[in-house]
Amino acid sequence: MKKLLSALLVLSFLSSPAGAEELQVIVVKPGDTLWSIANTYLKDPKRWNEILRYNKLPSADPSIALPGMPLKIPVRLIKEQFRAAKLVYHINEVLFRPVGGARWDGVKTNMDLYRSDTLRTTVNARADVKFYTGEILNLMPNSMAVLRPPQKDADVQLLSGEMRGVRSRVVTASARIVPRTADTEFGAKIKDDLTTLVQVYKGRAAVEAQGKVVEVPEGFASEVKMDLPPSQPVKLPPLPEFTGAGTQLARANQPQVKMSGNMVSLDVGKAPRPGAGAPVPKAGAGAPKPGDTSEINADEISKMITVANPVQGYHIQAAKDQNFSNIAFDRTYDVFDRIDLSDYLPAGTYWVRISYIDLLGFEGKFNAPRQVAVKK
Repeated sequence: MKKLLSALLVLSFLSSPAGAEELQVIVVKPGDTLWSIANTYLKDPKRWNEILRYNKLPSADPSIALPGMPLKIPVRLIKEQFRAAKLVYHINEVLFRPVGGARWDGVKTNMDLYRSDTLRTTVNARADVKFYTGEILNLMPNSMAVLRPPQKDADVQLLSGEMRGVRSRVVTASARIVPRTADTEFGAKIKDDLTTLVQVYKGRAAVEAQGKVVEVPEGFASEVKMDLPPSQPVKLPPLPEFTGAGTQLARANQPQVKMSGNMVSLDVGKAPRPGAGAPVPKAGAGAPKPGDTSEINADEISKMITVANPVQGYHIQAAKDQNFSNIAFDRTYDVFDRIDLSDYLPAGTYWVRISYIDLLGFEGKFNAPRQVAVKK
């Protein structure tokens, strides 16, 4: 009689219309049963029998071990932390390794990503992930991250490189980062010695390490060295200004972005010598023009980069749209580098934005984008 009831139950669910139900695939592991899967993944484990409607199983008995197989489950039944994330954007070579896998494969836009999957970006590559609950992860070049790692109570485990996030909870080898507001935007970067740099661009974030929590407000950053508590917040580099833009930086000794045709550089010629209020030395005959570093020696460079002018590099992005939803160019340069956009971009009109990077490696906000025409 029990077998007959089980068979009738399976038939009733298989004959029921599934409609346009949104489904998520769960991979059955050795020893899994319907009941164990329901307890792990479902918001209400008592609704295990609804899984039967979307899968052909050898038995409706929830205590019998299932064969290794993909199992379709309605998304509405799944706990939020187990719902799939989406790879909403990527550029250049981005690799993906599923949980339990050993091989790296290429990715596809809008593919599903699951708990404990790993993403890796190569040189000049980037990947944007949106979690079902709204958190956003921007994985920058040469980076690796695990999504929703187990036993970490986090959205992302950053293993190497750099990321930016909106509301995402992040763990690294040396720190834990928790957004404090619904609109918190921040960046995290792991240095070669596993030090974590945390930069808050909007809202506020708590940075935790070695039992100490430091609250980092908007526009500030904190450094977390291995086995040490977080540093007190320090101010991020200022917003870059384009030369001739009409508004000047609050501190006139900061470099300004210079754009001439396809060429982009930082004008560092106004940086003072060490010492408060020191005047800017006048260039003598034959001195290099601002942006021309071919004749600048080490002594002159040390005078240009000082505590009063701590910018050591800049991050430049170009996109076809003002919202930068489809980034065509994304690179970081030394403060003295001059670049020709036509070396990297086809002819056309682009939006360009820039952020400064200071001596500690902290990166400030991007400035308001400017539209430029790249010519060949």
